[in-house]
Amino acid sequence: MPRASIVFSAMRPSLTGSRNDSENKSVLFMRRSAPARLTRNRNSWLAALSLAGALMAGCSSSPSNPSPLGGPSPSPSPGPAPLPTQATSADLAYCVSETNRDRAIVGKPALHESASLESFAAAAAQSDAQSRSPHGYAKTHASGTWAENEIPWWPLASYGTVQAVMTQGIAQMWAEGPTGGHYQNIVGPYSQLGCGVYIGNGEITVAMDFR
Repeated sequence: MPRASIVFSAMRPSLTGSRNDSENKSVLFMRRSAPARLTRNRNSWLAALSLAGALMAGCSSSPSNPSPLGGPSPSPSPGPAPLPTQATSADLAYCVSETNRDRAIVGKPALHESASLESFAAAAAQSDAQSRSPHGYAKTHASGTWAENEIPWWPLASYGTVQAVMTQGIAQMWAEGPTGGHYQNIVGPYSQLGCGVYIGNGEITVAMDFR
Protein backbone atom coordinates (compact mmCIF):
# COMPACT_ATOMS: atom_id res chain seq x y z
CA MET A 1 0.00 0.00 0.00
CA PRO A 2 1.31 3.46 -0.79
CA ARG A 3 2.62 5.53 2.05
CA ALA A 4 1.53 9.00 2.89
CA SER A 5 4.04 11.81 2.56
CA ILE A 6 4.64 14.71 4.93
CA VAL A 7 6.21 18.13 5.15
CA PHE A 8 8.89 18.25 7.80
CA SER A 9 10.78 21.38 8.92
CA ALA A 10 9.56 23.55 6.04
CA MET A 11 5.88 23.17 6.88
CA ARG A 12 5.68 22.15 10.45
CA PRO A 13 7.81 21.40 13.06
CA SER A 14 -15.73 -18.21 -6.66
CA LEU A 15 -42.67 -54.58 -18.65
CA THR A 16 -40.97 -55.61 -21.47
CA GLY A 17 -39.35 -58.87 -22.34
CA SER A 18 -40.36 -62.19 -24.06
CA ARG A 19 -41.40 -65.40 -22.36
CA ASN A 20 -39.07 -68.41 -22.67
CA ASP A 21 -40.07 -71.98 -23.68
CA SER A 22 -40.75 -73.22 -20.16
CA GLU A 23 -43.15 -70.35 -19.68
CA ASN A 24 -44.97 -71.26 -22.94
CA LYS A 25 -45.34 -74.92 -21.81
CA SER A 26 -46.73 -73.77 -18.51
CA VAL A 27 -49.40 -71.74 -20.24
CA LEU A 28 -50.40 -74.68 -22.54
CA PHE A 29 -50.67 -77.02 -19.53
CA MET A 30 -52.90 -74.56 -17.78
CA ARG A 31 -55.15 -74.35 -20.82
CA ARG A 32 -55.65 -78.15 -20.91
CA SER A 33 -56.09 -78.70 -17.18
CA ALA A 34 -58.15 -75.66 -16.21
CA PRO A 35 -59.72 -73.93 -19.20
CA ALA A 36 -62.35 -72.07 -17.16
CA ARG A 37 -59.84 -70.80 -14.63
CA LEU A 38 -57.40 -69.88 -17.36
CA THR A 39 -60.11 -67.95 -19.14
CA ARG A 40 -60.91 -66.01 -15.98
CA ASN A 41 -57.24 -65.39 -15.36
CA ARG A 42 -56.72 -64.39 -18.96
CA ASN A 43 -59.66 -62.02 -18.83
CA SER A 44 -58.33 -60.48 -15.62
CA TRP A 45 -54.87 -60.15 -17.13
CA LEU A 46 -56.27 -58.49 -20.28
CA ALA A 47 -58.36 -56.15 -18.15
CA ALA A 48 -55.29 -55.18 -16.16
CA LEU A 49 -53.35 -54.53 -19.34
CA SER A 50 -56.22 -52.46 -20.71
CA LEU A 51 -56.36 -50.39 -17.50
CA ALA A 52 -52.61 -49.90 -17.49
CA GLY A 53 -52.74 -48.84 -21.13
CA ALA A 54 -55.49 -46.35 -20.36
CA LEU A 55 -53.50 -44.92 -17.48
CA MET A 56 -50.40 -44.63 -19.62
CA ALA A 57 -52.41 -42.97 -22.37
CA GLY A 58 -53.79 -40.52 -19.86
CA CYS A 59 -50.28 -39.54 -18.79
CA SER A 60 -48.77 -39.31 -22.23
CA SER A 61 -49.84 -35.71 -22.69
CA SER A 62 -47.74 -34.57 -19.75
CA PRO A 63 -44.07 -33.83 -20.31
CA SER A 64 -41.74 -36.51 -19.04
CA ASN A 65 -39.67 -33.91 -17.20
CA PRO A 66 -41.91 -30.99 -16.30
CA SER A 67 -40.20 -27.78 -15.41
CA PRO A 68 -40.50 -26.83 -11.75
CA LEU A 69 -42.63 -23.88 -10.83
CA GLY A 70 -40.69 -20.81 -9.88
CA GLY A 71 -40.87 -17.11 -9.28
CA PRO A 72 -39.62 -14.34 -11.49
CA SER A 73 -36.15 -14.55 -12.97
CA PRO A 74 -33.47 -13.07 -10.71
CA SER A 75 -32.22 -9.63 -11.58
CA PRO A 76 -28.66 -9.42 -12.89
CA SER A 77 -26.03 -8.38 -10.38
CA PRO A 78 -25.17 -4.69 -10.59
CA GLY A 79 -21.77 -3.82 -11.94
CA PRO A 80 -19.15 -1.96 -9.95
CA ALA A 81 -19.85 1.67 -9.13
CA PRO A 82 -18.01 4.16 -11.35
CA LEU A 83 -14.96 5.79 -9.83
CA PRO A 84 -15.34 9.41 -8.75
CA THR A 85 -13.78 12.12 -10.86
CA GLN A 86 -13.67 14.78 -8.17
CA ALA A 87 -14.22 15.22 -4.46
CA THR A 88 -17.54 16.39 -3.04
CA SER A 89 -18.16 18.72 -0.14
CA ALA A 90 -19.09 15.66 1.89
CA ASP A 91 -15.65 14.18 1.16
CA LEU A 92 -13.91 17.33 2.38
CA ALA A 93 -16.00 17.41 5.54
CA TYR A 94 -15.23 13.74 6.12
CA CYS A 95 -11.50 14.47 5.98
CA VAL A 96 -11.89 16.97 8.82
CA SER A 97 -14.16 14.74 10.91
CA GLU A 98 -11.83 11.75 10.54
CA THR A 99 -8.92 13.89 11.70
CA ASN A 100 -10.95 15.19 14.63
CA ARG A 101 -11.86 11.63 15.60
CA ASP A 102 -8.17 10.92 16.12
CA ARG A 103 -7.58 14.20 17.92
CA ALA A 104 -10.36 13.37 20.36
CA ILE A 105 -8.56 10.18 21.35
CA VAL A 106 -5.79 12.27 22.91
CA GLY A 107 -8.02 15.02 24.23
CA LYS A 108 -7.29 17.62 21.53
CA PRO A 109 -10.01 20.10 20.51
CA ALA A 110 -11.77 19.66 17.18
CA LEU A 111 -10.48 21.53 14.14
CA HIS A 112 -12.82 23.78 12.18
CA GLU A 113 -13.27 23.19 8.47
CA SER A 114 -11.76 26.10 6.57
CA ALA A 115 -12.97 27.02 3.07
CA SER A 116 -9.87 29.11 2.38
CA LEU A 117 -7.56 26.24 3.37
CA GLU A 118 -9.63 23.89 1.19
CA SER A 119 -8.99 26.12 -1.82
CA PHE A 120 -5.28 26.17 -1.09
CA ALA A 121 -5.19 22.39 -0.48
CA ALA A 122 -6.99 21.72 -3.79
CA ALA A 123 -4.35 23.72 -5.67
CA ALA A 124 -1.59 21.98 -3.72
CA ALA A 125 -2.99 18.51 -4.44
CA GLN A 126 -3.19 19.21 -8.19
CA SER A 127 0.25 20.78 -8.41
CA ASP A 128 1.98 18.12 -6.36
CA ALA A 129 0.24 15.31 -8.28
CA GLN A 130 1.31 16.69 -11.63
CA SER A 131 4.86 17.54 -10.55
CA ARG A 132 5.31 14.38 -8.49
CA SER A 133 6.71 16.58 -5.78
CA PRO A 134 5.11 16.13 -2.36
CA HIS A 135 4.50 19.49 -0.67
CA GLY A 136 6.13 21.32 -3.57
CA TYR A 137 3.25 23.77 -3.87
CA ALA A 138 3.09 24.56 -0.15
CA LYS A 139 6.81 25.23 0.01
CA THR A 140 6.63 27.88 -2.69
CA HIS A 141 3.29 29.56 -1.97
CA ALA A 142 2.71 31.68 1.10
CA SER A 143 -0.67 30.85 2.59
CA GLY A 144 -0.48 31.07 6.33
CA THR A 145 -0.45 27.27 6.40
CA TRP A 146 1.53 25.97 9.30
CA ALA A 147 1.56 22.26 8.46
CA GLU A 148 0.56 19.91 5.68
CA ASN A 149 -0.02 16.18 5.45
CA GLU A 150 -0.38 14.60 2.04
CA ILE A 151 -1.57 11.32 0.53
CA PRO A 152 0.15 11.42 -2.85
CA TRP A 153 -0.97 9.69 -6.05
CA TRP A 154 -2.66 6.60 -4.66
CA PRO A 155 -4.37 4.27 -7.21
CA LEU A 156 -8.05 5.18 -6.89
CA ALA A 157 -9.34 1.87 -8.29
CA SER A 158 -7.74 0.06 -5.36
CA TYR A 159 -9.97 1.95 -2.92
CA GLY A 160 -13.06 2.93 -4.93
CA THR A 161 -14.01 6.17 -3.18
CA VAL A 162 -12.38 9.37 -2.03
CA GLN A 163 -13.38 8.72 1.56
CA ALA A 164 -11.86 5.23 1.51
CA VAL A 165 -8.54 6.79 0.49
CA MET A 166 -8.83 9.35 3.29
CA THR A 167 -9.67 6.66 5.82
CA GLN A 168 -6.64 4.55 4.91
CA GLY A 169 -4.26 7.48 4.56
CA ILE A 170 -5.15 9.12 7.86
CA ALA A 171 -5.01 5.72 9.57
CA GLN A 172 -1.44 5.26 8.31
CA MET A 173 -0.49 8.70 9.58
CA TRP A 174 -2.02 8.02 12.98
CA ALA A 175 -0.32 4.62 13.19
CA GLU A 176 3.08 6.37 13.18
CA GLY A 177 2.51 7.30 16.80
CA PRO A 178 3.82 10.31 18.71
CA THR A 179 7.22 10.25 17.02
CA GLY A 180 5.77 10.41 13.49
CA GLY A 181 5.55 13.71 11.63
CA HIS A 182 2.06 13.04 10.28
CA TYR A 183 0.82 12.12 13.74
CA GLN A 184 2.32 15.30 15.18
CA ASN A 185 0.52 17.40 12.57
CA ILE A 186 -2.79 15.71 13.36
CA VAL A 187 -2.53 16.46 17.09
CA GLY A 188 -0.73 19.78 16.68
CA PRO A 189 -1.82 23.12 18.19
CA TYR A 190 -4.02 24.08 15.26
CA SER A 191 -7.61 25.27 15.03
CA GLN A 192 -8.41 24.90 11.32
CA LEU A 193 -8.04 22.26 8.63
CA GLY A 194 -8.77 22.30 4.92
CA CYS A 195 -8.49 19.25 2.67
CA GLY A 196 -8.07 19.30 -1.10
CA VAL A 197 -8.29 16.48 -3.63
CA TYR A 198 -7.00 16.01 -7.16
CA ILE A 199 -7.96 13.00 -9.31
CA GLY A 200 -6.25 12.30 -12.61
CA ASN A 201 -4.87 9.38 -14.62
CA GLY A 202 -6.48 6.89 -12.25
CA GLU A 203 -4.70 8.37 -9.23
CA ILE A 204 -5.80 10.50 -6.30
CA THR A 205 -3.81 12.96 -4.21
CA VAL A 206 -5.14 14.43 -0.98
CA ALA A 207 -3.58 17.45 0.68
CA MET A 208 -4.44 18.34 4.28
CA ASP A 209 -3.48 21.85 5.34
CA PHE A 210 -3.49 22.90 8.99
CA ARG A 211 -3.54 26.34 10.49
